[in-house]
Amino acid sequence: MSIARTDQQTDALPRPRPGGRRALWTVAFVAALTLAPWQTHRWVEASGLAELRRVGDQRLGLYASGIRTAVGRYDYLPFLLAHDKDVLALLEDPSADRRHTTNRLLEDANEAAGAASLYVTDRTGLTLAASNWRDPVQSLVGNRYDFRPYFRQTMATGSGRYFGIGATTGLPGYFLSRAALGAEGVAGTAVVKVDLEPLQRDWQAAGERVMVTDGNGVVFLASHAEWKYRPLRPLAEPVRAQLAATRQYAGADLRPLGLGDGPDGMVTLSDERGRAFLMQELALPDFDATIRLLADVEPVLAQARSGAVLAAALVLLLAAGLLLARQRAETLRLQREAHETLERRVEERTHELAAANQVLRDAQEELVQAGKLAALGQMSAALAHEFNQPLAAIRTFVASTRLLAERGDTPSVLGNLGMIADMAERMAVISGHLKTFARKGPARVEAVPVGQALDRALLLLGQRLRQDGIDLTRAVPDDALVRGDAVRLEQVLVNLIRNAADALSGVEDRRITVSAVRGPGVWEVRISDIGTGIAAEHQARLFDPFFTTKEVGEGLGLGLSLSYGIVRDFGGSLRAENNPDAGATFVMILPEAAHG
Repeated sequence: MSIARTDQQTDALPRPRPGGRRALWTVAFVAALTLAPWQTHRWVEASGLAELRRVGDQRLGLYASGIRTAVGRYDYLPFLLAHDKDVLALLEDPSADRRHTTNRLLEDANEAAGAASLYVTDRTGLTLAASNWRDPVQSLVGNRYDFRPYFRQTMATGSGRYFGIGATTGLPGYFLSRAALGAEGVAGTAVVKVDLEPLQRDWQAAGERVMVTDGNGVVFLASHAEWKYRPLRPLAEPVRAQLAATRQYAGADLRPLGLGDGPDGMVTLSDERGRAFLMQELALPDFDATIRLLADVEPVLAQARSGAVLAAALVLLLAAGLLLARQRAETLRLQREAHETLERRVEERTHELAAANQVLRDAQEELVQAGKLAALGQMSAALAHEFNQPLAAIRTFVASTRLLAERGDTPSVLGNLGMIADMAERMAVISGHLKTFARKGPARVEAVPVGQALDRALLLLGQRLRQDGIDLTRAVPDDALVRGDAVRLEQVLVNLIRNAADALSGVEDRRITVSAVRGPGVWEVRISDIGTGIAAEHQARLFDPFFTTKEVGEGLGLGLSLSYGIVRDFGGSLRAENNPDAGATFVMILPEAAHG
């Protein structure tokens, strides 16, 4: 399908000789797509198998050295025992006292050496003394081992080596024996049994597949327990009879391991569901054994398959690159035309977006102004009360001043005039702040003291808080300075404090807390109440325009939306959360302004 598609796309391009050149390119592409993956697969597979063999040879050497070390640690013991005077005395005269002395000797020697067991037999194979003589069940004393190959080797050549399952203990081990010579020749044998199970546990812990086979091909050491005492291939009947006579693998059924031959020195195991392994082997002549290492070749085969896929992909990419190169001229022409058209459209859309942005900015300013005027309208009654009190006091002071002037009490007249001036100044401050709060104009980014903005907000809300019996606690440090616009920050504080006051309606304990805490480069301003809190279904829509939980006529639902937008314009954030005990908290994160 890819070839056909390439041909169709290529036909669309002008060519001097389309028929012959297209056929030549098609043949070359098919040849490359076939040969490159095949050759890559063979090369990667051969390299991977060579690396496996190199690493395997090193590991085989290490494992063989480990076996020699494990057995060589005890190779001296049979020689020493065969020349010990107590052992030789026991073989000359196996009395009860000498048996006891030799038992203790073997027990102490084995405790120091750490072998599986030490024992001494006479020339008939009868065990006269053993290191485990105290064990009432598995003691080797009194057992005859003349049927064991290591005993026969020792009697014939002076020493013996042999792996087998203990005829008495049922535990596997490697036996080393030496002949003890008396006045009339060989008087008996000294034997040490070495436990090689720790080697197998180390192999298993390392995740290796290692096995050691005897001269008959029977596995007697393995990293996998299910491989032990199983021949690599079926045993001939004479061999089975010999193993049964020597009881080398007593109790084992000697079921074949199911080893199958594969290509390039690979084998398969029936127990491994036919998986292929690279089998390497190293002869151990000293032990009449062979150590074999099985390396999983699946990673190598997977890498070879990946290499073949990559080669095919590279061929396809090369073909695609050639095709794209031939199409480049036409594509560039179309791109130039599209670019010119796009530039015209972008210019048109830029003008449209600029006009739309101006409309949005104007609408936002109108919303901000509407929010201010709505707040001023709601505070008109409280402000009227603020003005009425100074006016009533001024009228009282004026009447009093006339009387004092008629009496000629100049100091009292001057005192009353000072009080009248203070009242007038207070009314001017309130009036000026209202004019500033209600003014319409662009926001200025400057350093704004949070405490000062809070003071001005409370100047507008003080009467409301006093009428409702609300206690406001402030914890705003004097050095709390943020970047923003003073008037807009005051509007946000008015909105949030007024909302907190509304939330305390019907609550007996009416308290509002305004606090500010410095963070890394920011100030966190918190307005908390102990009212009814925020319902879960309202959390997501809390800052949406025109969303309100108040009764009709009590609010437009713009306060929190405008506050959210103002704080965001400052480069900060506004969120709401419920308090653990009661009520809610609005949290403003505002950027800190530098002092100076």
